[in-house]
Amino acid sequence: MSISSPKPALEGLRILDLSQVAAGPYATMFLGFMGAEVIKIESLSRMDINRGKARPGPDDLRVYPNGDPGERPWNRTAHHVHRNINKQSLTIDLATDQGRELLLDLVKVCDVLVENYRGSVMDRLGLGYDVVSSQNPQLIYLKISSQGATGPEANYGSLGSTLEQTGGLASITGYEDGLPLLTNLVYPDPVVGILSFGALMTALRSRLKTGKGCLVDLSQREVTTMLLGESILDFSVTGRIAVTMENLHRDMSPHGVYPCLGEDMWVAIAVGTEDEWRGLCMALGDLELASDNRFCDNESRHANQNELDAIIALWTIEQDHYEAMHRLQSHGVPSAPVLNGNEVITDPHLESRGFWDVVDHPETGPYKQVTTPWLLSKSPRGIPRPAPGLGEHNHQLLTELLGLSEHEIADLITNGITGEIPKE
Repeated sequence: MSISSPKPALEGLRILDLSQVAAGPYATMFLGFMGAEVIKIESLSRMDINRGKARPGPDDLRVYPNGDPGERPWNRTAHHVHRNINKQSLTIDLATDQGRELLLDLVKVCDVLVENYRGSVMDRLGLGYDVVSSQNPQLIYLKISSQGATGPEANYGSLGSTLEQTGGLASITGYEDGLPLLTNLVYPDPVVGILSFGALMTALRSRLKTGKGCLVDLSQREVTTMLLGESILDFSVTGRIAVTMENLHRDMSPHGVYPCLGEDMWVAIAVGTEDEWRGLCMALGDLELASDNRFCDNESRHANQNELDAIIALWTIEQDHYEAMHRLQSHGVPSAPVLNGNEVITDPHLESRGFWDVVDHPETGPYKQVTTPWLLSKSPRGIPRPAPGLGEHNHQLLTELLGLSEHEIADLITNGITGEIPKE
């Protein structure tokens, strides 16, 4: 008797992915890692902007390997090959009646539809939830819009950078007494992506119990505001408005990043208890510091934060940031090196957990790709497949899923409804 190998958790699930840019593609990227069949829908006249431009200019070259756009630049931009791994590509022009009919036919054989357009786009196309669910009552429709599907701003658009403003995040990031600063331009996007994945898992669980699909109405702005739970709770109870604090903390001291050996190298240190404070003094080799009246308790350390930071920096500046972290951790002090991009890719902890996949993309060559931030003991991740070329799976999907003939596909190509070369 043979024992079958465990399968990815979502194998057999089919996803229609109409999402673009970041938040939606992140969510469907995770679905692909867990074994779902993800069909990415684009049109020749409106590619996902992750693909870049059909004819990139000199200012666009940084998104390509070695700055080379190649013969088909739309298939090899960094954002595209990263966010669309493990997906198939089908081009359909949804601005045409025939294209919309094709999508509704696909809805009948799919489990999930994901989109992150402006709130009213799908309704204007005649493809809103009421329409698509009538074609497939078991369909789960994941709508990842900027502001949510209801309310006075439901049709507003956004990017991660604007969500940091409307969600309130920018009000607490930045230097003390300075202007608000963005975190990294698009911080809400990956957070929205992973929480969208979680919301979809909840909807799938509900469908297992009820046999019915549903609409998941997810607001990117509300997800961003959710990150500020402590500040909002504090205001609702005390009326106190959170302000920018640089790397300081309202309760912990010391709390910050400190310079280390090398150019722009840093270690983060956070002390929240008296035991951690004594551990820090031991790591610094300065036990007298623990009994210094300026730092004898947390209130005193807060009052003399600048002096304390200077003392810590005198020690860290002579340490390698990894070695400083290991020494501090050995004494029970929460700390971590601040890693640059190269260090993240080679980090031994991430390597040991199998966080990276090496993907050999036909148009870019091999590269390292992030996977899921979780491991399932009974369900492995799927074997990674490189991000698809534009329309790469047109023929396969149109014949196998929709049963179109060669003549019908040829007509679609002639009419510009499908194809593999973007319109300029």
